[in-house]
This record gives sequence, C-alpha cells and structure tokens, in this order.
Amino acid sequence: MTDVLIRGLRAGEADALGLLFHRAVREGAAPAYSPEQRAAWSPQPPAGPDWAARLEREVTLVAEADGIPVGFMSLEPETGYLDLAFVLPEWRGQGVAGRLLAVLENRARALGLGALSTQASALARPFLLRNGWQDGPLQEVVRGGVTLHNYGMSRVLVRACA
Repeated sequence: MTDVLIRGLRAGEADALGLLFHRAVREGAAPAYSPEQRAAWSPQPPAGPDWAARLEREVTLVAEADGIPVGFMSLEPETGYLDLAFVLPEWRGQGVAGRLLAVLENRARALGLGALSTQASALARPFLLRNGWQDGPLQEVVRGGVTLHNYGMSRVLVRACA
C-alpha cells in the first residue's frame, strides 16, 4: 500500500473534497444504495464557500497519498458528531478509513469529548461496528423525494492511559 498521510484540512481544498465525497457516494455506495438514492444523496459535488465553511468549522482530517486526497472525515468539535466520512472507491478496504477514524477519535479525546455520535450509512455501519461503535436505530431520511436509510450510532471514548 502506498504511504497514506493523515493531516488537517488545507486552505483551498474544500472543492476537491467535495468531488471526493461525490465519487464516494455515486460509485462507492453502489453496494448499499440504488442509483436513485445515490443521485438524491449527492446530486452534484458540494462546492463553494458554504461547503468550505462547513469543513473549516469542523475538525476535518484528510488522508493523502502521493499528494492527493483519498479520504476524509469531519467532526463537530462541540458535540462530538462525526459528520462526514468518505473514502475514494478505489481506496476502500486499504485501511484509510481506519487510520482516519483512529486520529479523529484521538482528536476528540484531546478536545475532552467523552462520546461520539453519527448517522451512519449502510456502508459505514459495519466498519463502525468493527471499531467499537454501538448500533442504533434504522432511520429513514428523505432527500429530493427519495427515501434513504441510515443508522444512529454512538461510541463512548475511553481515555488513553498516560
């Protein structure tokens, strides 16, 4: 596997992460969601100042390989909500999400957060369960008149021993 660097968001790269998000949804989520659901979830790549502001106000971590973002996760620092977690389809199954999650959880601990929560896709759910998250209820979300499903999930963070 190519070396993957986990780092913070860089100025000016929000639109590139929007394209990554779009590909992860449109291509990567195909095993769990229909074409109609994926089109409703991401009708177009998020971009522009509102998208950049969202990523900038959160703790956004980027996985980079050979200078190119291959995945990212974001955390709302006040609430402990894991907002975004996406990896390029061709990088799935190579440990990128696991590395991002480990760094994100350490950041959350450093912020004094005792727990995390998320609305996990059907694709992310098994990954989070393997990584100590607790399963929650199946939920339905309507976007653009199309019903998608996800799972409310949570994780209690245990402080690392000093």
